[in-house]
Amino acid sequence: MRRNFFLFLSLLGLSFVLSCVPPEQRRSGDQTINLDLANGAVQHLYDLRDQGRTDSLLTYLSHTNATFRYLAALSFASVRDSNAVEPLVPLLNDPLEEIRIAAAFALGQIGSARAEAPLLEAFRQDDSLSQHQRFNAIVLEAVGKCGSLTNLRNIASVTTYYPTDTLLLEGQCRAIYRFGLRNIIDSSATARMVGYVANERIPESARLMAAHYMARTRGLTPDSAQSVQLAAAFVRSANPDIRMALAKALGKSSTPQAFGIMSKVINTEQDWRVKCDLIQALAPFAKDTVRAMVVPFIRDNNPHVARTAAEFFVANGQSPDGDYYWRISRDNPDLPWQARIALYRASYKWIAGEPEKKEYLNYRLRDFFNKSQNPYERAACLTALAEFGWQYRWIFEKGAKDPSLVVKSAAAEALTTICQRPDFYRIFGENGRSVRNELFYALRELVNSGDPGVIAAAADGFRAEALDYDSMRDSSARQDLDAALQKLKLPRDYEAFTALEKAIAYLNGVPLPTARKPTYNHPLDWKILADLTPAQRVVLQTKKGNISLQLYPVWAPGSVANFLDLAKKGVYNGKTFHRVVPNFVVQGGCPRGDGYGALDYSIRTEIGLAWYDDEGYLGMASAGPDTEGTQFFITHSPTPHLDGQYTIFGKVAQGMDVVHQLQVGDVIEKVLIQ
Repeated sequence: MRRNFFLFLSLLGLSFVLSCVPPEQRRSGDQTINLDLANGAVQHLYDLRDQGRTDSLLTYLSHTNATFRYLAALSFASVRDSNAVEPLVPLLNDPLEEIRIAAAFALGQIGSARAEAPLLEAFRQDDSLSQHQRFNAIVLEAVGKCGSLTNLRNIASVTTYYPTDTLLLEGQCRAIYRFGLRNIIDSSATARMVGYVANERIPESARLMAAHYMARTRGLTPDSAQSVQLAAAFVRSANPDIRMALAKALGKSSTPQAFGIMSKVINTEQDWRVKCDLIQALAPFAKDTVRAMVVPFIRDNNPHVARTAAEFFVANGQSPDGDYYWRISRDNPDLPWQARIALYRASYKWIAGEPEKKEYLNYRLRDFFNKSQNPYERAACLTALAEFGWQYRWIFEKGAKDPSLVVKSAAAEALTTICQRPDFYRIFGENGRSVRNELFYALRELVNSGDPGVIAAAADGFRAEALDYDSMRDSSARQDLDAALQKLKLPRDYEAFTALEKAIAYLNGVPLPTARKPTYNHPLDWKILADLTPAQRVVLQTKKGNISLQLYPVWAPGSVANFLDLAKKGVYNGKTFHRVVPNFVVQGGCPRGDGYGALDYSIRTEIGLAWYDDEGYLGMASAGPDTEGTQFFITHSPTPHLDGQYTIFGKVAQGMDVVHQLQVGDVIEKVLIQ
């Protein structure tokens, strides 16, 4: 990189922030970008992206029409074809800034090292009036997605930005964050991010990214001095989004300074999301001390906090306390069922020896299972029982016969978990070989059921390393698996097909197949979008209140059209929120209710100029690129690690308080289009 590039960066004064507002109509000179979704030519460009027709898209990169160049360039953010790198480069100097931004963003998404030098060359060094701030910020983030360690150090070395340089500061932080997600880290970059997050004069958008860098980057452990700075930043910050990420970062440090501040603020914190992150961040510290701090939160009025506190002991318990966890549940019968079962699971996991106590826990969990009318509660009981591998027969017998698909899939997942335990033979001792064989035929029977959710959950059990199922010479079982694979229907059963295909390859001793994308199906239906206006909202009605959603058809027309179509047909009515992860997402729309459901088609991943930088974003769940269908999620808080991977097709306009109340099993009573 040329030295004057970063000299110029240090002199720029920027005062604007990145915008997620699409350029429906922006003019530069005699060129105009007009994203009129009723225009047939515009629809054609979107259709080319939807169909993955990269050869055709490449021809539009040099088109005289600005709208065509823009849409073609932005398409490669979703399609990510490395053959587009060199053709995109000239657009970095396009007369229209929006096109330059689209090209830079797409090059970052493609992630090829070949894009690094052109991106740096394209950085506008003639921007004395700060007219190209958005473009320069996008360039910095794109370099973070494709650049080298050398340029990470160069970007981190810039020290002369002013607090008013909002956009460049954010771009610099996003770049370093993207490097971190790629496991490219450097002490100078970490020092820069710590300094920024601790500096209250730095814009919050940049501090948020700096905090997420500290929280999310693997292998990054703040030292004592950095922990002091992070702790001070936590105390001073009024922004809960920043405090959430800082809580995770402090937990990674494992220093007395970090523990000191967390132990003080955890009892006064008002935001439930920050509480959840603080609880989880206590894991590295002295278990006896932490136990006393966390236990009171099991009785917190917020069910997310109560659940997080109970599940903390599943992951971070200790044997001396094994008999203690279930007693908390017994003595607090009004706890949410998620917390109660998690406490029994923690005891089940950590009680050492004492068969009579294990038997009591068996009885309690089985009793919960038999009496519950809630399939998600019964599924949680099976997950808890799997902590003691000897329950495999009961799990199989009860789970396979249960009328709920949620429970059937949970049983398959539980058996797979038992197979995958690294201490399998220590648990079963001299019976290990016979149990191994029983589990093999249990998994085989589950696959033979033909249920795609059960197959998806059970197939990975065949690849358990400790069990060496590939050494078994059972040709009839392998024939059964082959037959089950042939009965699965693509793209509906993509997860089951992929998992079973890998299991068969493993058992046959051949290399595992590479992940495949579904073939193109279900064209984008433009008629559905014809009547959609910016003022319209989609409302999810629940017993806890209504959630009003604003949709983003310009960024994700296929996802929006699909969502509206399903809503109008009533597909979502009566469906549950089958997955709720405290301070992450609520997920719903599964036809089966267990997370493995889909319809007989798939839609494509659509990546636009939008970021998961706030709570309430509406995203499409997927099992890989272009596997989206009916399932969607809503974020509890900023989740920038999802950027560029999961389609954003809307945002909560009203009712975020309702989203925060949702729990597993809550029902979407009806979906209205207003």
